[in-house]
Amino acid sequence: MAEDLLPPPNGGETLEEVSCECFDELTSRLFFTKIQVDDNYCFVMHDLLHDLAVFLAGDFYCNSEELGKEDMSIQTRHLCVNLHHCSSKLQNSISKVKSLRTLLFFGEFSSPNFNIEMATCDILSKCKYLRALSFHELDVLPNSIGELIHLRHLDLSHSYIKTLPESLCNLCHLQTLKLYCCYKLTMLPSGFHNLLSLRHLDIRETSLKEMPGKMGKLNQLHVLSSFVVGKLEDNGIQELGRLVNLHGSLEIKKLENIVDVKEAKSAKLMDKKHMDKLCLEWSSGDDMVSNTQRERDMLDNLQPHNGLKKLKIKGYKGTIFSNWVGNFSYQNMISVSLESCNNCCMLPSLGQLPSLKSLSIQGFGQLRSIGDEFYKNDGGHHSSPIAPFPSLESLKFDNMPCWEVWHLSESETFPQVRKLQIRNCAMLKEEVLNQVFLRIISSLSDVSKVRKLRIQHSYVEWPNEGMFLDGDNLSIWGCESVIESAFKTMISIRLLSCLQEINISGYSSDASFPGNCFPKSLQKLKIRSCRKLEFPEQQQHKYGLVELRIHDSCDSLTSLSLDAFPSLKTLKISGCENLESVSMSEPPHAAFQRLTIHNCPKLVSFPEGLAAPNLTRLHVSRCSNMEELPSDLNSLVPNLQSLDIRGCPNICRLPEHGLPPNLKELTIGGCEQQVRDLSWLDNLNNLTHLTVDGRGCESRIKSYPETGSLPRLPSLTTLEMSWLYNLETLECYELLRHTSLQQLQILYCRKLENMAGEKLPSSLLQLEITECPLLGEHCKNKHQQIWPKISHIPTILVDGVQIL
Repeated sequence: MAEDLLPPPNGGETLEEVSCECFDELTSRLFFTKIQVDDNYCFVMHDLLHDLAVFLAGDFYCNSEELGKEDMSIQTRHLCVNLHHCSSKLQNSISKVKSLRTLLFFGEFSSPNFNIEMATCDILSKCKYLRALSFHELDVLPNSIGELIHLRHLDLSHSYIKTLPESLCNLCHLQTLKLYCCYKLTMLPSGFHNLLSLRHLDIRETSLKEMPGKMGKLNQLHVLSSFVVGKLEDNGIQELGRLVNLHGSLEIKKLENIVDVKEAKSAKLMDKKHMDKLCLEWSSGDDMVSNTQRERDMLDNLQPHNGLKKLKIKGYKGTIFSNWVGNFSYQNMISVSLESCNNCCMLPSLGQLPSLKSLSIQGFGQLRSIGDEFYKNDGGHHSSPIAPFPSLESLKFDNMPCWEVWHLSESETFPQVRKLQIRNCAMLKEEVLNQVFLRIISSLSDVSKVRKLRIQHSYVEWPNEGMFLDGDNLSIWGCESVIESAFKTMISIRLLSCLQEINISGYSSDASFPGNCFPKSLQKLKIRSCRKLEFPEQQQHKYGLVELRIHDSCDSLTSLSLDAFPSLKTLKISGCENLESVSMSEPPHAAFQRLTIHNCPKLVSFPEGLAAPNLTRLHVSRCSNMEELPSDLNSLVPNLQSLDIRGCPNICRLPEHGLPPNLKELTIGGCEQQVRDLSWLDNLNNLTHLTVDGRGCESRIKSYPETGSLPRLPSLTTLEMSWLYNLETLECYELLRHTSLQQLQILYCRKLENMAGEKLPSSLLQLEITECPLLGEHCKNKHQQIWPKISHIPTILVDGVQIL
C-alpha cells in the first residue's frame, strides 16, 4: 500500500481488502509461510525465495549488514539498517542515496560516539522521496519530517518520543501511523485532523491524555486502536461518531469525561458494523459516584452492534450492568472481560451467549454472591433458553474479596470448560469451592477422555484454585479441601478407571484408591507429600505400572513387593519413613531398568533374590540402617551401568562377589573405610566415571588418594572428588597410572592447598576446581609449586572461570 503497488479496488472494495487478497494469493503460492513463535503467529519467506528476490531486486534492495566495506549503490530504493552497527560512514552513505523509497531502522542503538538525532535530521533532509519510514529508540522526531510529502507509512513504535512536531500534519499522503508502545507520548499535534489520507492509527500503550480536536474529519480511518475522550466539544465522544469506516478493534478510554449521558449515543457504536472487538474503559480513581443510574444510562448508550466478537469493560462505576451485556442476540461473542467494576453488586447475565469461549471477571470489590442471574437472561426474547455457557472454555475470577456465595445452575453447568481459575477470593467458602469443582468436573462433556491427572496443593500465600484441561491432561490445584474434593470426585465418577497417569501432591488427609487397588489402566503414578494416602493392596494383584515415584508419602507402606508390578521399569522412593524392605519372590524381573531409594531410614537390606537382568541404574542414598547389598549383585544385575551408594554408613565394602562387569559410572560416599581404600574397585575395566563424595568422613582424610588405595582403572575418563573438608594434599602419583583420565573435578575441599608428586596425568584435557579457595588461588596466581604440575592441561577452570 505504501509503495502504491496494489491494483485499484473494484466493486466497493477497500484498499485493505485488496491487500489481503494479494497477501493470501502469495501465501497460497508458498511465497510466505505461516509459523508459530511462542503464542503468536508470523509469516516468513523461504530462504530460497528470499535469495531469488534479492537477486532479482539487484541494487534496488540493500541490507546494511551485508554491505561490508562497500558503499551502497545510488540506485538503492529500499534500505534496511541495523542501529547496532550505525556509524558516521553509514550515515553519509545513506544521505547520498536521495531516491530512497523505503528506510527501515531496527535493532538497539549502541554507538556512544554517534548522535542519532543529528543523523536522523540529516537523512530526512536529503531523502525527500521516502514512502515508508520506520524508526525505533528515537527520542525526538525532527521537524523536517513534515518535508517528506510522499510519505505513506510511518512507524515510530517503541520509541521514546514525548510529542510529535506540528509539521507531521503536512503529510497529506500519510496512510499509516504506528505509535505502539510509545509510553512517553502524552499528546498528538493540534493539526492532526489535517491528515486526511490516514487509514491506520495505532496508539496502543501510549500515555495520551486526550485526542486532538476534530478527529471526526479523518473519515478515511479504517483502523483506530484507541480513542481517548477529551473534555472539550471538538475532542469529545461525538467525534468518534463521525468515523464511520472503523474496522477491527477499538478501545475507548476516559469515558468519565462524558458530561451529558446522551453524548455517549453520539459515538454511534451500533452503526460500526465492521468493529469486532470493543473495550470501554473508565479511568481508575474514586469509585464513588453521585448517580449510579447515570452510569448505567451511559453504558446503555454505548451499546455496540450485535456482531461484536470480543468485549471488555473496565472501571465501570455503576451497580448493575446494562441489559445488552450478555444479551442472547450477541451470537458471535466469544470473549468477555469485566475488570475493576468495584460498585457492581451483581454480574450480568452472560450464560445465554451461545458462542462465549472466554470469560474473565476481576476486581469486583462489592460483589458477594453469584446466583441464577449469571446464567439466564429473563429479559431475552427467545422462547427456549439454552443450557448456560454452552461453549465456555476458560473461566477466571480474580480479586473479589467479598465474594462468599456461588449458586450453580440446576442444569448442566459449563460442559466445555477447559480452564477454571479462582484467585484472591478469600471469602469464598471451601464447601462452595468443593461443590463447584464437583459439578464442573462431573459435567465436562469429554471427561472420559482424560488420560493424565494432576492434583496438587497450591502453596502460594493468596487463595488460588484452578482447573485446566489440555487435551487428555487434567490439572487441578488449590487448598487442601479442594484437593480432597477433586480426588473424591475422580473416584465418584469413575474417572480413575481410564487414567494412564496420576500425579498427586500435597494431600494430607486419609485417602485410598477405590477398591484399595490401582486402576488397571494406570501406567505412571507419582505421589508427593501425601503422608496419609493408603498404598493399595499388593498381594493377589498384578498392576500395569511402568513408572512409580513416591516422595514423602504413604506412611502405611512398610514393604514393597515388585511381584505386583511385572511391567515396572522405573521405581523411585524417597522419604518413606516406614519402608523396611523391597522384596521379590518371582525372579527375574525382566522389565526393571531404574531403581532409586533415598532417605528411607528403616530400610535394612535388599533380598538376595533381587534379580533384574535389565537393570541399568541403581541409586541408594541416606538409608542409615542399610547394611549391605546382595552378595551376588554382579550376577543378579549383570547389565548395571550406574551405581550410586552414598549416605549409607554401614555399607563399608561392596558385595562379596564384586560389582557387575559392565559398570560405567560409580558414586560412593558416607563411609570412611569405603572412601579411603578403593582397592575393591579392581577389575572394573569398563568404569569411565568415578565420583568420591567425602560427606560423612571428612574429619580424618587429609591426603588423597593414599598410596596403593586406587587400583588401575583402564577406561576411567572422569574422576570427581568432593566434600573432603579436611583434605590438604592431592596425591598426583596415584593418578599418574590412569592414562585414559581426561577430566578431573575437585569440589568443596576448602582446606586443599598442596599437590604432592611430579604432576597430574598428561592425558588430562580439563581440570575443574570449585569452592576450593586455597588451591584455586594458587592456580590463579600460577604458584611455583602448583603451576608446573598442571600447566600442561589445556583447560583449567577455577569456579567456572578459565585460567589462561
